[in-house]
Order: sequence, then structure tokens, then C-alpha cells
Amino acid sequence: MNNSTLKVLLDSVVSLLPKRQKDIITQRFGLGSLRTRTLAFLGNKYGITRERVRQIEAASLRMLAKSAQDNSEIHTLYKKAVDHITSLGGARRADFLVDDLKLVFQDKTLSDSYVTLLFSIFKTPAYEPEGEDLFAFWYTSPEALREVKQFTQKVAQFLKNKKEALIERGEFDALFAQVTKQHAIKEFVALNFLLNSKKFSVNPYGDFGLVEWAEIAPKTVRDKAYLVLKKRKSPMHFREIAQEINKVKFDAKKAHPQTVHNELIKNDKRFVLVGRGLYSLREFGIEPGTTRDVLLRLLKKHGAMPLDKIVKLVSQERVLKHNTIFLNLQNKKYFKKQNGHYHLA
Repeated sequence: MNNSTLKVLLDSVVSLLPKRQKDIITQRFGLGSLRTRTLAFLGNKYGITRERVRQIEAASLRMLAKSAQDNSEIHTLYKKAVDHITSLGGARRADFLVDDLKLVFQDKTLSDSYVTLLFSIFKTPAYEPEGEDLFAFWYTSPEALREVKQFTQKVAQFLKNKKEALIERGEFDALFAQVTKQHAIKEFVALNFLLNSKKFSVNPYGDFGLVEWAEIAPKTVRDKAYLVLKKRKSPMHFREIAQEINKVKFDAKKAHPQTVHNELIKNDKRFVLVGRGLYSLREFGIEPGTTRDVLLRLLKKHGAMPLDKIVKLVSQERVLKHNTIFLNLQNKKYFKKQNGHYHLA
């Protein structure tokens, strides 16, 4: 074996085709640096129907199959590619497979065009085009295709009510082990199958989950701000939130401080203003309200308290100066002081 690249080997057998057949195969698969052309485009070019172009393509592939069967180097590379897909459960996302085979073939120049032509010549693995729920992928058998679709759908259903476990408690490994055991599938195969699905993703913080969850694929500025605050677990100024959104890079859109502020002041019960420009989340046990509202609630809950204890409790919810708390407590309509302790009036 001469260790020729797949490109060189396939170009050599394609070059043996008659001129028009060679041209159609080259453009249909986008070989070299050419663009991939449609049946309609080539039909117009040669003044023939799309169906006739399809027939010429099919006849050309049969000729290439004969040449490839007689070429031990092509046959060896093909077998390596199929064996690799088989080792992953019989399916592999198309864009990932090219990168895989660059390592398997030890060929950094490998492109999707030549992988597609190789499989088209041998008529297997089959190709599942990109759809609403799945990325395009190659599969070795109808059983593998069915397993990918069924498994990804079942995992999505399984995770529907597991958001807190995945994002709050980081229990991905435990949950994933549970679902793979239920379906008698190896974990690395299960992970590979999930990569074919558009229903799952990992956010910039490394949390795995369903793309329908705002914590996994936040689309709006408000959802991004929510996730930033959720991860920080402490109040942040809206300018700092904007900086963090841009630093994390959820997408190509830049977050502007004023836009973030405008979104946070809208009637969204997730957020609580805890200081001048500072925000936190209600889910952290922080209730909305003015400084007076906070003082009334704390005194009602804990009873009469000295000033230092009140300041300590308020500071757990709000970023307020000592003097601001003290001045609010002087409102005799709501508060009174006896024996160094503040009470509800």
C-alpha cells in the first residue's frame, strides 16, 4: 500500500470516466475546490433533464464502484471508515465524522466531499439528511437509524422534569448512567447518539440539558442575564451583567449595558432590584420591595431586634448603606424603638 490520500485515490478513478460523466460527478460532489451543483444546474448546462443527469450520475457511480473494488487502497480506507462508525453504535454525525476520519486516515486534507463520494460508491453507510430534530448523519443499518431516533427521543422525554438535577445539582453523570442502563446501551455510544440530536446542548458554563431550557440556550438578553446571575449567586450591577454576557459569548450578539438594564426593569418576577443598579434573583429567597417593605417583613418574621442584627439581615437581601436602613427605621408610623430594639409600630 502506497499510503495515498483518499482524495488522490478517488481523483484517480474519477479521471478514468468519460468527460461528461467525470464533469457531472466532480460537480455533483464538489470535488477539489468546486461547488456542489444541483441536478437542475447540470441539466441546464448540458441541455438535458434532471432525471437524465441523475441516471448519468448513477451509471458513473456503478463504474466507480467497479474500479474501487479492484483498488485495495480505496477498499482499505472504506473498511476503516465503516469500522469506525460501527464502533460508535452504527451512526455518526456527518460533520464530526470528517474530523474523525482525518485522524483514522492520518490525512489532514480530507474533506466531506470525498467521504460522501466514497460512501456513495459503496452504497453504504446511508445518509440521513438534516431535519428539524436531527443533524445530518451517516448510519450503517436501518436498525442503527431507528435506534438513534428512538433513543434521542426517549432521553429528551426523560429529561423533561430533570432541569433542577442537571443544572442546580450537576447530576448529569448519575442521570445519564440511569438512562443508559434502562436502555442497555454503552455510555460512549449513547453520548454519540445524542450528538446527532438538536434537542440537547451544553451551555457556556458546561451544563447539559434540553435546548428548550433558557438555562441551556438563552436567546434573549433577559435569559442571558438570568443565567449569569444564577451562576454568580450574588447581586450584580447591570453593567457588570452586560460585561459577563459578552465575556461568556452566548452568541455573536453584543450585550449593551442600557439594553440589559431596560430588560431587567421589565415586569419579570425572576429578578429583584437589591440596590442602585444591582440585581439578584427571587429564587435565592430574595423578595421584591422597598427598603421599608424589607424592614417590615423581617421584623414581622423575627420580632424585635437591635439595629446591628437588622442591618445584618437586610444585607443578606439588599445592598444598602447603614444610614439608609437607620433612616427608614425612624419612620414612627411603621417602627418604634424600645430598650435598644426596633419593633413594628
